[in-house]
Amino acid sequence: MTDRRDARPQIIGDPPASVRASDELSPEAVATMLTAPSAPALLERLGITGQDHEDLAPLLGRAAADAEILAAITTTANQLRAAAGLDVPTVDLEAVKVAHTALQARLAPGEGLIPILALAVSTSTVRAWHEARGLTAEQSWEVLADLGQQMRVHRLSTGRLGLHQLGWMALNWRGRLVHLGRLQFDLHRAEKGTARERWVIGTHIPARGSLGPAAVEDSFDRATAFFTENFGDLADTADRSRPQDAPAFGHEFLCDSWLMNRTLVEELGTESNIGAFVDRWEIVSTSPGADGAAFFVFHALPPYDAAALPRTTRLERVVGERLADGRGWDSGLGRLVR
Repeated sequence: MTDRRDARPQIIGDPPASVRASDELSPEAVATMLTAPSAPALLERLGITGQDHEDLAPLLGRAAADAEILAAITTTANQLRAAAGLDVPTVDLEAVKVAHTALQARLAPGEGLIPILALAVSTSTVRAWHEARGLTAEQSWEVLADLGQQMRVHRLSTGRLGLHQLGWMALNWRGRLVHLGRLQFDLHRAEKGTARERWVIGTHIPARGSLGPAAVEDSFDRATAFFTENFGDLADTADRSRPQDAPAFGHEFLCDSWLMNRTLVEELGTESNIGAFVDRWEIVSTSPGADGAAFFVFHALPPYDAAALPRTTRLERVVGERLADGRGWDSGLGRLVR
């Protein structure tokens, strides 16, 4: 299964500012992709393996045979293919979640099937953007394989096939996310609409094992090298959206996460990997984030019984006790200049 067409995606700008599909997919073309002999192999390249692959593969033909479901997949895929790049339209998958979930009920219980298939058939635009901005083919597929990772997280939370991190995957398909060692990084504009608006590097912590300081340091070093080399045009002072007194492009990182909470430093200490990671950051703002902490620590989605959450690790005890006794949990926005 591939969405590679005779007309290659169009690259806009020099250096590239965006990439967009040269034509729209038809329902017939999408049906052909979903039922192609190569479809299972593409699912694997997108990180969809194990039980998720076993559950999804039999649904491809059934999705292609249902005209309404096929139309929804096609519409969503074309929205995702409209553009990848720097300042490009946002695809709001959450806005159509209810309608998509209702359609999915014809094939399987749960949520996220239509976005999963739309993402699968709309890879050519984001891959062309990756290539235009210096990612290797291996790096590109590693980014796109985050779809399978998010599906595994969904299964941990619900016990079934699906996807609920819709906004995250739409961001991914805009092409501004990259894996560099232990961490993930994305390009976005900070303080939009103000005199301080500028491009910064967002930092994300995928579920990939421990946050050892050496691996974290290596990721930040790689991020600075990657973005300054491949997006050096964003450092140009002619870009009026970047304040003159802002840190040099590629050296300013933001992290908006449940992890950005000083309680983790106080309770776990800087000798712990998590405590040391949090201690790197200046936390510039906070907001209520109990559900985010419950999801990332315990894979629990609302409604959940906070008192019944496990306490098998120090992290679980620190977070779980605050969720259960009413103190709650604040997420934070961290800033790091290096």
